[in-house]
Amino acid sequence: MNASASLLNAQPVLDAQAMMRFETEKKSDGVALLLCWALGIFGAHRFYLGRSHAVTMLVISLVSIPLCFGLIGFGGIFATSLWAIIDLFSVTRWAKEHNAAVLTKIGSG
Repeated sequence: MNASASLLNAQPVLDAQAMMRFETEKKSDGVALLLCWALGIFGAHRFYLGRSHAVTMLVISLVSIPLCFGLIGFGGIFATSLWAIIDLFSVTRWAKEHNAAVLTKIGSG
């Protein structure tokens, strides 16, 4: 048996059921980027990717929007907007990390 054949045998083989499970649980980085761009101040991209502080972004934005009529809510909107812009640079990495974790979970169980 040559070295390349033994490497092929050493790699775990995912069956069709495991691949279907991965396809249903994986996250698209394009969808995450779109959510961050369109609904970033509400933390939609964080909800989609299962990241922490999604609820925090949502609450800050929902409280700040009505307060903008009294001119005191703009600080919260500015903060979540800046937060979403910073998240734009991390969203694709988060999606890849999520997909790698799903593959690991499927491969181990």
